[in-house]
Amino acid sequence: MVTECPLSTSDGVKAVDVAWLAPERRQEVWSLICLIKAPEICVEVLSPSNTPDEIAEKIALYFEAGAQEVWICDSGTLQFHFPTTPKIRQLSGMCPTFPPQIDL
Repeated sequence: MVTECPLSTSDGVKAVDVAWLAPERRQEVWSLICLIKAPEICVEVLSPSNTPDEIAEKIALYFEAGAQEVWICDSGTLQFHFPTTPKIRQLSGMCPTFPPQIDL
């Protein structure tokens, strides 16, 4: 896991709040200033200033950059987003044992 991971997107650089990269890609985080391919899992932790449109745009940008899943954390509740139907699922496909609710 990496926090505040810079990712180059078609709309400029975005800071992914938390990212998970496959073990073979972890060196990219330390050798590049900014990732050009999205981490496999991108996590956004919502804050009161986030708008639904802003989050929808980030989800689309992360998938466009190659993310396999985007997790949205809102007060400890996770939504697991996917680029294919169904777009929102109850569990992660890559980490199915990860709980959909985190005690804060």
